[in-house]
Amino acid sequence: MTGKKSPGRIRESGARKVFRVCNVLFLTMVCIIVVIPIWNVLVTSVAADKDVMGGVYLLFPKSFTLKNYIQVLNSGYMRGFWNSMFVAAAGTAIAMAVTVPMGYALAQKNLIGRKIIMRLISLTLVFDAGIMPFYILIKTLGLIDSRWSLILPFAVSTFNLVIVKNFMTSIPESLIESAKLDGCNDFMTLVKIVMPLSVPILSAVMLFYFVSFWNRYTEAVMFINNSSKYTLQVMLRALVFQSDGSLGEGNIVYDNMKMAVMVLGMLPVLVIYPFVQRYFVSGLMLGGVKE
Repeated sequence: MTGKKSPGRIRESGARKVFRVCNVLFLTMVCIIVVIPIWNVLVTSVAADKDVMGGVYLLFPKSFTLKNYIQVLNSGYMRGFWNSMFVAAAGTAIAMAVTVPMGYALAQKNLIGRKIIMRLISLTLVFDAGIMPFYILIKTLGLIDSRWSLILPFAVSTFNLVIVKNFMTSIPESLIESAKLDGCNDFMTLVKIVMPLSVPILSAVMLFYFVSFWNRYTEAVMFINNSSKYTLQVMLRALVFQSDGSLGEGNIVYDNMKMAVMVLGMLPVLVIYPFVQRYFVSGLMLGGVKE
Protein backbone atom coordinates (compact mmCIF):
# COMPACT_ATOMS: atom_id res chain seq x y z
CA MET A 1 0.00 0.00 0.00
CA THR A 2 2.88 2.35 0.74
CA GLY A 3 4.10 2.10 -2.83
CA LYS A 4 0.89 3.50 -4.27
CA LYS A 5 0.80 7.09 -5.38
CA SER A 6 -2.14 9.43 -5.11
CA PRO A 7 -4.05 9.35 -8.42
CA GLY A 8 -4.52 13.12 -8.31
CA ARG A 9 -0.85 13.88 -7.81
CA ILE A 10 1.11 14.97 -10.87
CA ARG A 11 4.70 13.78 -11.01
CA GLU A 12 7.14 16.66 -11.41
CA SER A 13 9.85 16.21 -14.00
CA GLY A 14 13.53 16.69 -13.23
CA ALA A 15 13.74 19.70 -15.56
CA ARG A 16 10.82 21.31 -13.74
CA LYS A 17 12.53 20.82 -10.37
CA VAL A 18 15.73 22.39 -11.69
CA PHE A 19 13.75 25.33 -13.03
CA ARG A 20 12.01 25.85 -9.67
CA VAL A 21 15.31 25.78 -7.79
CA CYS A 22 16.93 28.23 -10.20
CA ASN A 23 13.87 30.45 -10.04
CA VAL A 24 13.95 30.54 -6.23
CA LEU A 25 17.69 31.30 -6.20
CA PHE A 26 17.30 34.06 -8.78
CA LEU A 27 14.37 35.72 -6.99
CA THR A 28 16.20 35.44 -3.66
CA MET A 29 19.20 37.21 -5.16
CA VAL A 30 16.97 39.95 -6.58
CA CYS A 31 15.28 40.44 -3.19
CA ILE A 32 18.66 40.72 -1.48
CA ILE A 33 19.86 43.28 -4.03
CA VAL A 34 16.71 45.35 -3.46
CA VAL A 35 16.49 45.01 0.31
CA ILE A 36 20.14 45.66 1.27
CA PRO A 37 20.21 49.35 0.16
CA ILE A 38 16.91 50.02 1.98
CA TRP A 39 18.22 48.25 5.09
CA ASN A 40 21.40 50.33 4.91
CA VAL A 41 19.33 53.51 4.77
CA LEU A 42 17.31 52.50 7.84
CA VAL A 43 20.36 51.39 9.86
CA THR A 44 22.36 54.50 8.99
CA SER A 45 19.44 56.82 9.79
CA VAL A 46 19.45 55.70 13.45
CA ALA A 47 23.25 55.60 13.82
CA ALA A 48 25.29 58.06 15.85
CA ASP A 49 27.60 60.55 14.12
CA LYS A 50 30.75 58.70 15.16
CA ASP A 51 29.53 55.51 13.45
CA VAL A 52 29.17 57.08 10.00
CA MET A 53 32.29 59.22 9.85
CA GLY A 54 34.48 58.33 6.90
CA GLY A 55 31.60 57.07 4.74
CA VAL A 56 31.23 53.72 6.50
CA TYR A 57 28.68 51.39 4.89
CA LEU A 58 26.58 50.00 7.75
CA LEU A 59 24.70 46.72 7.52
CA PHE A 60 24.50 46.09 11.25
CA PRO A 61 23.64 48.81 13.79
CA LYS A 62 26.45 49.85 16.12
CA SER A 63 24.22 52.26 18.03
CA PHE A 64 20.65 53.51 18.10
CA THR A 65 19.51 57.11 18.32
CA LEU A 66 16.49 59.11 17.16
CA LYS A 67 18.45 62.37 17.25
CA ASN A 68 18.59 62.47 13.44
CA TYR A 69 14.82 62.22 13.06
CA ILE A 70 14.26 64.86 15.74
CA GLN A 71 16.60 67.21 13.90
CA VAL A 72 14.82 66.55 10.60
CA LEU A 73 11.40 67.18 12.17
CA ASN A 74 12.65 70.50 13.52
CA SER A 75 14.37 71.55 10.31
CA GLY A 76 13.36 73.13 7.03
CA TYR A 77 13.06 69.71 5.40
CA MET A 78 9.59 69.34 6.89
CA ARG A 79 8.47 72.27 4.77
CA GLY A 80 9.62 70.37 1.69
CA PHE A 81 7.82 67.27 2.99
CA TRP A 82 4.51 69.14 3.31
CA ASN A 83 4.97 70.74 -0.11
CA SER A 84 5.45 67.28 -1.62
CA MET A 85 2.50 65.94 0.34
CA PHE A 86 0.27 68.74 -0.95
CA VAL A 87 1.36 68.13 -4.54
CA ALA A 88 0.87 64.35 -4.21
CA ALA A 89 -2.50 64.49 -2.42
CA ALA A 90 -4.05 67.29 -4.48
CA GLY A 91 -2.59 65.93 -7.72
CA THR A 92 -3.87 62.40 -7.09
CA ALA A 93 -7.35 63.67 -6.18
CA ILE A 94 -7.61 65.85 -9.29
CA ALA A 95 -6.12 63.17 -11.56
CA MET A 96 -8.56 60.52 -10.31
CA ALA A 97 -11.47 62.96 -10.65
CA VAL A 98 -10.54 63.49 -14.32
CA THR A 99 -9.31 60.01 -15.30
CA VAL A 100 -12.25 57.98 -13.95
CA PRO A 101 -15.04 59.85 -15.82
CA MET A 102 -12.92 59.96 -18.97
CA GLY A 103 -12.25 56.23 -18.77
CA TYR A 104 -15.94 55.52 -18.24
CA ALA A 105 -16.96 57.72 -21.19
CA LEU A 106 -14.42 56.11 -23.52
CA ALA A 107 -15.56 52.66 -22.43
CA GLN A 108 -19.05 53.32 -23.85
CA LYS A 109 -19.27 51.71 -27.28
CA ASN A 110 -21.99 54.11 -28.44
CA LEU A 111 -19.78 57.18 -27.86
CA ILE A 112 -19.59 59.19 -31.08
CA GLY A 113 -16.05 59.41 -32.45
CA ARG A 114 -14.77 57.03 -29.79
CA LYS A 115 -12.08 55.40 -31.93
CA ILE A 116 -10.80 58.73 -33.24
CA ILE A 117 -10.59 60.14 -29.71
CA MET A 118 -8.69 57.08 -28.52
CA ARG A 119 -6.22 57.35 -31.40
CA LEU A 120 -5.60 61.02 -30.64
CA ILE A 121 -5.07 60.22 -26.96
CA SER A 122 -2.73 57.35 -27.82
CA LEU A 123 -0.58 59.69 -29.92
CA THR A 124 0.58 61.38 -26.70
CA LEU A 125 2.30 58.11 -25.74
CA VAL A 126 4.55 58.46 -28.79
CA PHE A 127 4.96 62.19 -29.42
CA ASP A 128 6.17 64.82 -26.96
CA ALA A 129 6.13 68.55 -27.68
CA GLY A 130 9.40 69.06 -25.79
CA ILE A 131 10.60 71.04 -22.80
CA MET A 132 10.60 74.56 -24.26
CA PRO A 133 6.96 74.53 -25.52
CA PHE A 134 5.99 73.02 -22.17
CA TYR A 135 7.76 75.79 -20.26
CA ILE A 136 6.21 78.49 -22.46
CA LEU A 137 2.76 77.00 -21.83
CA ILE A 138 3.26 76.98 -18.06
CA LYS A 139 4.54 80.58 -18.16
CA THR A 140 1.59 81.69 -20.32
CA LEU A 141 -0.84 80.15 -17.83
CA GLY A 142 0.85 82.07 -15.02
CA LEU A 143 1.85 78.95 -13.12
CA ILE A 144 5.56 79.72 -12.75
CA ASP A 145 6.62 79.55 -9.09
CA SER A 146 3.32 77.90 -8.16
CA ARG A 147 2.84 74.41 -6.76
CA TRP A 148 -0.07 74.03 -9.20
CA SER A 149 2.50 73.87 -12.02
CA LEU A 150 3.38 70.42 -10.65
CA ILE A 151 -0.26 69.31 -10.57
CA LEU A 152 -2.47 70.67 -13.34
CA PRO A 153 -0.28 69.78 -16.38
CA PHE A 154 -0.20 66.15 -15.21
CA ALA A 155 -3.87 65.74 -14.31
CA VAL A 156 -4.26 62.93 -16.86
CA SER A 157 -1.81 60.14 -17.64
CA THR A 158 -2.49 58.44 -20.97
CA PHE A 159 -1.26 55.09 -19.65
CA ASN A 160 -3.52 55.24 -16.59
CA LEU A 161 -6.46 56.40 -18.70
CA VAL A 162 -6.08 53.48 -21.10
CA ILE A 163 -5.97 50.80 -18.40
CA VAL A 164 -8.99 52.35 -16.62
CA LYS A 165 -10.88 52.43 -19.90
CA ASN A 166 -9.97 48.80 -20.68
CA PHE A 167 -11.10 47.65 -17.25
CA MET A 168 -14.44 49.46 -17.49
CA THR A 169 -14.98 48.02 -20.96
CA SER A 170 -14.92 44.54 -19.39
CA ILE A 171 -17.86 45.37 -17.08
CA PRO A 172 -21.01 43.64 -18.43
CA GLU A 173 -23.27 46.03 -20.30
CA SER A 174 -26.30 44.38 -18.69
CA LEU A 175 -25.35 45.88 -15.32
CA ILE A 176 -25.18 49.37 -16.78
CA GLU A 177 -28.42 48.92 -18.71
CA SER A 178 -30.25 47.65 -15.62
CA ALA A 179 -29.04 50.70 -13.66
CA LYS A 180 -30.37 53.02 -16.35
CA LEU A 181 -33.69 51.17 -16.35
CA ASP A 182 -33.89 51.85 -12.61
CA GLY A 183 -33.60 55.57 -13.32
CA CYS A 184 -29.87 56.15 -12.87
CA ASN A 185 -28.23 58.75 -15.08
CA ASP A 186 -24.66 58.35 -16.31
CA PHE A 187 -23.16 59.95 -13.19
CA MET A 188 -25.13 57.77 -10.79
CA THR A 189 -24.31 54.67 -12.85
CA LEU A 190 -20.61 55.54 -12.63
CA VAL A 191 -20.71 56.17 -8.87
CA LYS A 192 -23.02 53.33 -7.77
CA ILE A 193 -22.23 50.56 -10.28
CA VAL A 194 -18.99 51.09 -12.18
CA MET A 195 -16.70 52.49 -9.50
CA PRO A 196 -17.44 49.80 -6.85
CA LEU A 197 -16.69 47.15 -9.49
CA SER A 198 -13.50 48.98 -10.51
CA VAL A 199 -11.86 49.14 -7.07
CA PRO A 200 -8.86 46.97 -8.14
CA ILE A 201 -7.88 49.13 -11.11
CA LEU A 202 -8.68 52.40 -9.34
CA SER A 203 -6.44 51.39 -6.43
CA ALA A 204 -3.56 50.58 -8.78
CA VAL A 205 -4.01 53.82 -10.75
CA MET A 206 -4.26 55.86 -7.56
CA LEU A 207 -0.92 54.44 -6.42
CA PHE A 208 0.64 55.21 -9.81
CA TYR A 209 -0.57 58.81 -9.63
CA PHE A 210 0.52 59.29 -6.03
CA VAL A 211 4.04 57.97 -6.65
CA SER A 212 4.32 60.06 -9.81
CA PHE A 213 3.31 63.29 -8.07
CA TRP A 214 5.34 62.48 -4.96
CA ASN A 215 8.52 61.95 -7.00
CA ARG A 216 8.03 65.07 -9.13
CA TYR A 217 11.51 66.57 -9.41
CA THR A 218 12.44 67.88 -12.87
CA GLU A 219 9.36 70.08 -13.13
CA ALA A 220 9.94 71.42 -9.61
CA VAL A 221 13.44 72.52 -10.64
CA MET A 222 12.11 74.09 -13.85
CA PHE A 223 9.07 75.94 -12.52
CA ILE A 224 9.69 76.66 -8.83
CA ASN A 225 11.99 79.57 -7.96
CA ASN A 226 10.97 80.24 -4.37
CA SER A 227 12.90 77.93 -2.04
CA SER A 228 9.97 77.90 0.42
CA LYS A 229 7.96 76.02 -2.24
CA TYR A 230 10.60 73.39 -3.02
CA THR A 231 9.45 69.80 -2.81
CA LEU A 232 11.26 67.30 -0.62
CA GLN A 233 12.88 65.68 -3.66
CA VAL A 234 14.61 68.94 -4.65
CA MET A 235 15.84 69.51 -1.09
CA LEU A 236 16.92 65.87 -0.79
CA ARG A 237 19.08 66.04 -3.90
CA ALA A 238 20.77 69.19 -2.63
CA LEU A 239 21.34 67.47 0.71
CA VAL A 240 22.76 64.26 -0.77
CA PHE A 241 25.25 66.02 -3.04
CA GLN A 242 26.51 68.55 -0.54
CA SER A 243 29.65 67.53 1.30
CA ASP A 244 29.64 69.98 4.15
CA GLY A 245 26.20 71.58 4.18
CA SER A 246 24.27 72.20 7.37
CA LEU A 247 20.86 72.35 8.93
CA GLY A 248 22.12 75.29 10.93
CA GLU A 249 25.35 77.21 11.17
CA GLY A 250 28.32 75.03 11.98
CA ASN A 251 26.40 71.73 11.98
CA ILE A 252 27.89 69.33 9.44
CA VAL A 253 25.35 67.02 7.85
CA TYR A 254 26.64 63.44 8.13
CA ASP A 255 25.29 60.45 6.22
CA ASN A 256 22.95 59.52 9.09
CA MET A 257 21.09 62.82 8.69
CA LYS A 258 20.85 62.33 4.94
CA MET A 259 19.46 58.84 5.41
CA ALA A 260 16.86 60.13 7.88
CA VAL A 261 15.61 62.56 5.21
CA MET A 262 15.55 59.67 2.70
CA VAL A 263 13.38 57.64 5.07
CA LEU A 264 11.06 60.63 5.29
CA GLY A 265 10.88 60.62 1.49
CA MET A 266 10.01 56.90 1.36
CA LEU A 267 7.49 56.97 4.20
CA PRO A 268 4.23 57.99 2.40
CA VAL A 269 4.57 55.32 -0.30
CA LEU A 270 5.47 52.67 2.28
CA VAL A 271 2.37 53.59 4.29
CA ILE A 272 -0.03 53.61 1.32
CA TYR A 273 1.19 50.53 -0.58
CA PRO A 274 0.07 47.83 1.94
CA PHE A 275 -3.53 49.07 1.68
CA VAL A 276 -3.68 48.80 -2.13
CA GLN A 277 -1.30 45.87 -2.62
CA ARG A 278 -4.04 43.21 -2.72
CA TYR A 279 -5.74 45.05 -5.61
CA PHE A 280 -2.54 45.92 -7.44
CA VAL A 281 -1.82 42.79 -9.50
CA SER A 282 -5.44 41.92 -10.28
CA GLY A 283 -6.17 45.50 -11.29
CA LEU A 284 -3.26 45.69 -13.72
CA MET A 285 -4.01 42.27 -15.22
CA LEU A 286 -7.63 43.08 -15.87
CA GLY A 287 -6.95 46.67 -16.91
CA GLY A 288 -4.32 45.54 -19.38
CA VAL A 289 -6.72 43.34 -21.34
CA LYS A 290 -7.38 44.84 -24.76
CA GLU A 291 -10.90 45.45 -25.89
